[in-house]
Amino acid sequence: MARIMRRYRTAGIAASLPLLCLLVLASAPSLQAQSNQSASPKALEGAWWVAVTQYDCATGATRPSFVSLLAFARGGTMSETTANPAFQPGQRSSGYGVWAQASNGGYTSIDDAYILFTAGPFTRGTQRINHSIVVADDGDHFNDEATVQFFDSNGVLLVSGCARAVGTRMR
Repeated sequence: MARIMRRYRTAGIAASLPLLCLLVLASAPSLQAQSNQSASPKALEGAWWVAVTQYDCATGATRPSFVSLLAFARGGTMSETTANPAFQPGQRSSGYGVWAQASNGGYTSIDDAYILFTAGPFTRGTQRINHSIVVADDGDHFNDEATVQFFDSNGVLLVSGCARAVGTRMR
């Protein structure tokens, strides 16, 4: 019985080996592209301290600045958390989203966070941030022009605004 089981196990491994090789070879160009991108001196991948200043899109009037942390992962996902004092403790979740290189050599990113309860100027729903990021030649700083949108729990846009941010790579 043990010999029969060993024979089936060996046959199963031998049959799956060509499939495994095909999967590895098929993913090689994608892995190479990601490696090339992350090796660039102006790559976005990594963790960043970010100083954010929100402003009125029409008048340019600014609000007090605050800090956030943004992390851009290989493969195009990102996460963020903020210390914006306008939110009550526990009112806003961390944000999660995606990023990609733009045709102009910069980057675009979109992240969403939940507004968990209504308090102050914020209504329960979601916050979406659309980023347009340019990494400096030194690779350790970036500038970000963003739009910020707040939606109620039914997805209805409540208010939008603008923000400028300066990022410094965490080392």
